[in-house]
Amino acid sequence: MQQIFPLRRMFSRLFPRKLTVKTAQLPYSPPVSNEKTEQALHYLYLGEAALLQGNLSALSLFETAASLDPDNFLIWHRQGIALFEYGSLDGKEKALLIASKYFKMATSLNPSFFEAWAFWGAVLLQLGRFHEEHHFFLEAKDKYQKAIELAPGQSREALAELYWDYGLVWSTIAEHSGEALDVSLAIQSFHKSLTQQSSPYPEFWNDMGNAYVQMGLLVNDSRLYLQAIEYLKKAVETKPLYVDGWTSLAHAFSQLYINTMDEQFAQNGSEAFEKATTIDPLHADAWLEWGQLLGEQGRLSRETKLLSQSVTKCSRAYLLDSENTSIISQLVESLSHLGASDNRLNLLIEAENKILKIIDAVPDDPDLWRAYGICLIGFGRYYVDPDYFEMAIEKLQYGLSLDRTDAELWHALGTAHQLIADITDDVDIIERASRFFIRAIDLKPSCPSFVYDAACALLHYSEVSDSLPSLEQAIALFETLLHNQRGVLLNHPEWLFQYASALEWMGDFSAEESYFLRAAEMYSHVLLIDPDYPQVHFRLGICQVHLGHMTLDRDYYTRATQSFALAVRQDEENEKGWLEWGLCLVHLAHHTIEEETMNQLYFEAEQKITRAGSLGDATAHYHLACLYSILGRYHEGMNLIRQALYLKALPPLEDLLEDEWLDNLRSTKEFAQFLSALEARLQPREE
Repeated sequence: MQQIFPLRRMFSRLFPRKLTVKTAQLPYSPPVSNEKTEQALHYLYLGEAALLQGNLSALSLFETAASLDPDNFLIWHRQGIALFEYGSLDGKEKALLIASKYFKMATSLNPSFFEAWAFWGAVLLQLGRFHEEHHFFLEAKDKYQKAIELAPGQSREALAELYWDYGLVWSTIAEHSGEALDVSLAIQSFHKSLTQQSSPYPEFWNDMGNAYVQMGLLVNDSRLYLQAIEYLKKAVETKPLYVDGWTSLAHAFSQLYINTMDEQFAQNGSEAFEKATTIDPLHADAWLEWGQLLGEQGRLSRETKLLSQSVTKCSRAYLLDSENTSIISQLVESLSHLGASDNRLNLLIEAENKILKIIDAVPDDPDLWRAYGICLIGFGRYYVDPDYFEMAIEKLQYGLSLDRTDAELWHALGTAHQLIADITDDVDIIERASRFFIRAIDLKPSCPSFVYDAACALLHYSEVSDSLPSLEQAIALFETLLHNQRGVLLNHPEWLFQYASALEWMGDFSAEESYFLRAAEMYSHVLLIDPDYPQVHFRLGICQVHLGHMTLDRDYYTRATQSFALAVRQDEENEKGWLEWGLCLVHLAHHTIEEETMNQLYFEAEQKITRAGSLGDATAHYHLACLYSILGRYHEGMNLIRQALYLKALPPLEDLLEDEWLDNLRSTKEFAQFLSALEARLQPREE
């Protein structure tokens, strides 16, 4: 009987007297020994009936029942079940602590009592959910493991329930540990439960599917998301109005889109979110996640329509839950991206007002600091002002001080640095941008947009710093991206274009023909996907010229002239296109035997190079002087050399002395005088 007193103290602490509903006193006389069990069961029944009606007088009835027959484990067990059911209601969770004590008593009286161990685990699982305290889940795991030891001989229904709950416990433990092994144990348990079920509940399919999504997030394997989708579809097929099933399915499609950038998955996700919000228009989280999906899709595709839809969905979520910081941060991000993409200052101001309203009240939320940084990046893009990017960097760095494992924060930090570099061309800033992008993919390696941005940043850095290791790393990332995302290449010609640019740059580094051949192949693939892709004809022409130089094959120059013709047709103001076309014609003339054709090529080359100069390419003066040197038009050539000097468009002196096209002009007295004067100017002045 001593065990009753701690429970009585617990009743008083958790259920104050003012909450207890008084009931009529039941007639009671001290029972004789053979009547104790019957009397205890009587009070137990009355207590169960009272608790079903929400009457807390049940607690005193339970105490009486336990005092009458304290060694009867079934009485403790039934009381635990009653309190478990009552405590599972909103606002009644304090009863779960009492239920846990009752199941502890039942199992101490009968350590082989399977049902009590299983229910005790369920109570602890529920307590963990209510209080969000990890130790409850660890304790629940221990109770379920004891129940599993006693499971042989139990009914299929009991085993199905046991392994289902055991899987839920491991899933929750995995959320805390971040260990794939824990999720694997959850999945194994769900599969064991499935073997005991003939017609699984939709809730079971939902829990099992979410475990696969959880594993997908940890190991970055799209196949796990596909498996999750298969199970989650069963949930909504079994119960078409099951809103949680639709939101889970939409979430799985969203993650699969982020991992693959396949637009079909994004469309499937939106359709599932539409189902969920139709069933429950007040489901704030569903509106939020839909807005997140559309925001990511719009950002990656630069589609303002999708960004606008994201703002609409997030605004619906905000109306339902205006204090939710996740909703506010996504709304701010979507408004910022839309404002910057559509040049709408009012949207950027709206985003700024929303973030300023919340950031001081909730200063420890890294998502809000990321949103603040993205908002400032939006202002920087609108005004083309690096000062805003600097302010964005400050906010993003503060967010990282709160959570250095947030891949999106690192990516946003890289973006801010990259945008500064685009304005300033500062090598150090470009190097930092690439480092931050690399950090983002270290944390989220299967996100193709992160891999692409990191590869582009490394390529940029290698171009401005002549860094071969950075170029090699960029190529490796591009190849990883293309290998892992083959199914969506038709939607992303920019991936192939940038990869080709990296290969072309590697060809310059190594002087190996194979890199230019591969680059030309990639540029040709881009043309198959999008014949109007900017600069692709020009870059293909450059590759073909390099191949002509290396192989001395006239056909490469012929193909290059065709590529440059298409480039200037695509953009008639492309001075580089006109210049390279003209230079290519000169090379082609050098590989032509027939004199009339050669002269025609020189004539066309003069026209193209002159056109480049008229469009503003200062180097055209020097290149035209070289052509005039070949043609013996020395006086005109010298005039152009002087103009190039005035425009600071001459090559280094070493190149000027070694350029074969200038051989004829260098042999003239006029050039010798010019060269002497130039060398005198370049000599350092004596003190």
